[in-house]
Amino acid sequence: MYSFVHSAVISGVKAEIVRVEIDISRGLPGFHIVGLAGKTVKESAKRVRSAIINSGFEWPIKKITVNLAPGNIQKYGSHFDLAIAAVLLECSGQIKIKNREKKIFAGELNLNGDLNKVKGVLAMLIEAEKNNIKEAVLAAENQKETELIENIDSYFLYNLSQLTDLIKVKNNNFFTRDIEEKNRVNRKDNYFELNFIRGQHNAKRALITAAAGGHNLLFVGPPGCGKTILAASIVKLLRPLSSQELLETASIYSVSDNLEKLNFKKRYRPFVAPHHSITSAALIGGGRIPVPGEISLAHNGVLFLDELPEFKAAVLANLREPLERKKIKIARNNGSYIFPANFQLIAAMNPCPCGYAGVKNKSCSCSERDIIKYQQKLSGPLLDRIDLQIEVPPLESEEILLKSSQTKLINYQEKIKNARIMQAQRYKNSRLKNNSELELKDIEKYCSLKRSAQKILKDAVKKINLSMRGYIRLMRVSRTIADLKSHHNIKKEDLIEAIDFRWLAENSKMLY
Repeated sequence: MYSFVHSAVISGVKAEIVRVEIDISRGLPGFHIVGLAGKTVKESAKRVRSAIINSGFEWPIKKITVNLAPGNIQKYGSHFDLAIAAVLLECSGQIKIKNREKKIFAGELNLNGDLNKVKGVLAMLIEAEKNNIKEAVLAAENQKETELIENIDSYFLYNLSQLTDLIKVKNNNFFTRDIEEKNRVNRKDNYFELNFIRGQHNAKRALITAAAGGHNLLFVGPPGCGKTILAASIVKLLRPLSSQELLETASIYSVSDNLEKLNFKKRYRPFVAPHHSITSAALIGGGRIPVPGEISLAHNGVLFLDELPEFKAAVLANLREPLERKKIKIARNNGSYIFPANFQLIAAMNPCPCGYAGVKNKSCSCSERDIIKYQQKLSGPLLDRIDLQIEVPPLESEEILLKSSQTKLINYQEKIKNARIMQAQRYKNSRLKNNSELELKDIEKYCSLKRSAQKILKDAVKKINLSMRGYIRLMRVSRTIADLKSHHNIKKEDLIEAIDFRWLAENSKMLY
């Protein structure tokens, strides 16, 4: 007797369809799994046997062979349990699965037959849709991941015994209500509103510019000046995730089992802030079977690195490739894995180890050698990829005591939205998506200067000794500032503001 159903295996952040075949024949009773099955898959034999018996079914006392095809792909994970159990019951004549060739199964079994949620279901459903698989049979706790897939009908099981009547499971509202209640996440909105952050007008302008043009940003300032709060407030300035971006991002979070961290309703972009003690593998992804790192969790969102010089040099060096290529490639003996990493980098650092170098009314306890050594932890190639490098001073006493009711509310989101629309119209027939991607040839095409601005630029090149890379970054920022003011050509005041943002990076002793 022979039968089969479909399941899938996760490879990087994508899935590949696996055909789970079973043959029940005469011979010495036994249960064998073939098809390049890993240890976690082979362990399913004992789980499946106990789950079948404890769910009221019979275990066939025959020779049972399970094949996971294709045989040249490494199979791992406990999610094959449900598929193996379902095809075994169908093959032994205990249940009937209609349209089994159009169904995909994923779920881990307990010994009593209950089903546990598994990682990567969204990636499996995306691949199933591409392969014309129309239905999915899943653990009940995986329901949230199916909300983003419209063309697949899903059945949600609590126990293996429910396989006897999938139609009843699908139409039973009790299960749906119970699952929705279990998946509801009542968490507070922890992102800050820029309007309610006191003072720091220059840093706010830089943050708005970064949000509008997709620029990487570095805040340099003493402890307590508001660098972290400013960085976190960018989430509400960025446009919400599009449907395609949400699907991409959610798929990565599904593979990492972090889906609850995404807000499907408001579609906030991810804001990932790893601790400075993080390893290279945790940041970029890794492991024997590579899994996404923090930079992939920040895909389509923001990666915030606080206390930037405290990160290990080798860890920071790994950021250069994803910042340039928007993805990271990890090679292993069994193949190469490519993880998406299209993120916006926001970083913060102190000017010295104690944090008070150059701050008035505060004495710095660091020697000049300590300060230089501290600042030289940041490599030139990394700093070259940060368009905006801003000094954030301590708040003045009147700014600290300012009441919230006296704050003038500004619609920053509307200004940023209009600037994004201008960029979309300007670059609609090119490879570019925002101003942070402009190269030298693009600057000559898209960054027209008014005559008065041309004179300012010539003076700036001489006075702050602007390099070619510095010039490119200056023009990127100028173009974004002009967009925020709805200027089609870059005006004198736009360029002056951009030069003010570049002054720290080019001339200040704060950075080396």
